[in-house]
Amino acid sequence: MSNSLNIISANNLRSGLNVYFTQNEGQNEGQNEGETRWKSDSSLATVYSEDQLAGAFERAKQDMENNIVVDCVIVPVDDNHNPVTVREKIRAAGPSVKYGK
Repeated sequence: MSNSLNIISANNLRSGLNVYFTQNEGQNEGQNEGETRWKSDSSLATVYSEDQLAGAFERAKQDMENNIVVDCVIVPVDDNHNPVTVREKIRAAGPSVKYGK
């Protein structure tokens, strides 16, 4: 059995949209790091093995405490980095009903 792969998802506090944790060390200099490390595209999310996940999830939860995102969750992904669960597949596809329509 292969090592379990995961990404971290949350909702942006301002927009409510799904966002995914990216960890690109050194690329966020001079910017609000908390804002720039969350991307709306799940394919840009950093993928973590089980042994890397705890530390990354703690960093993601710091952004919850700083009111950047809400509801951080661990999302299992397959070898192609696609969400495994139906719930997360729907969330990754974006809103099923556009606001105001």
